[in-house]
Amino acid sequence: MPGVRTIPTEFSSEGELLRGDFVIPQGDGPFPSICKFHGLPGSPNQVSGISTLLAEAGFLVLTFDFRGFRRSEGIFSLAGELTDAKSAITHLINSNLVVPGWVGVYGASYGGAVAVCAAASDTRISAVCLRAPVYDTHAFALSPLICPEVNRILKETPDEMHGLVDPSVRKRILDRMVDDGRRFNPINEISKISPRPLLVITGDADVLVDVNGVRGLYDLAGEPKELVIIEGANHVLSDPRAYEDTVNSIVAWFQGACPINEKIDSH
Repeated sequence: MPGVRTIPTEFSSEGELLRGDFVIPQGDGPFPSICKFHGLPGSPNQVSGISTLLAEAGFLVLTFDFRGFRRSEGIFSLAGELTDAKSAITHLINSNLVVPGWVGVYGASYGGAVAVCAAASDTRISAVCLRAPVYDTHAFALSPLICPEVNRILKETPDEMHGLVDPSVRKRILDRMVDDGRRFNPINEISKISPRPLLVITGDADVLVDVNGVRGLYDLAGEPKELVIIEGANHVLSDPRAYEDTVNSIVAWFQGACPINEKIDSH
């Protein structure tokens, strides 16, 4: 869309330099803002797709690589990502681009788990959208899905996630996933999001994060909340219709959840 701009940005989190981008709507701003949390490892392109669509709808989006991924420094851990999430919100709020007082969060897959746990303790977050969220981080860390995914990353995109090529670092990462999953688990935290609005959206064809588990997480949340199940949507939204239904639902929900309607309507 003409007018949507992307500006690289970086910020520090516990001494690790994290790199990302502001995706900026048309106009001079300030804008209502959304912070995007990617999955494990998430797409190498964090700007296109939902980030751009939200910017087209009038939201400023901060998207970035968590520590241990792609352009950012450090080694992945869930505890580290929660600190990164808080640092990202601070970086977003401190920019001269945002309307004060309203910050949304969008988290996909493992980033959905981060979004839940971050919002539970950070009252600066005003609204939370989760797409196909990892609903139980401890069970996920013990899941038979983990080793095949690690092997896939090592084979196809070893630069996506730092440290995996070193067996000792890889073991430390996987062991810490289990330990952190006990300490930081969405099933124990999601009730703390209320009374802030929550959208949980997932697909009935997702075999990586099953729909029944996502329903169980949703049931633990307080009001106001909304659950949307997209027919035919798998975890990576490979079906074009399911992708369109998903992203349109997310954009519309954020427009309804944001009270700064005149700023949204002006774009």
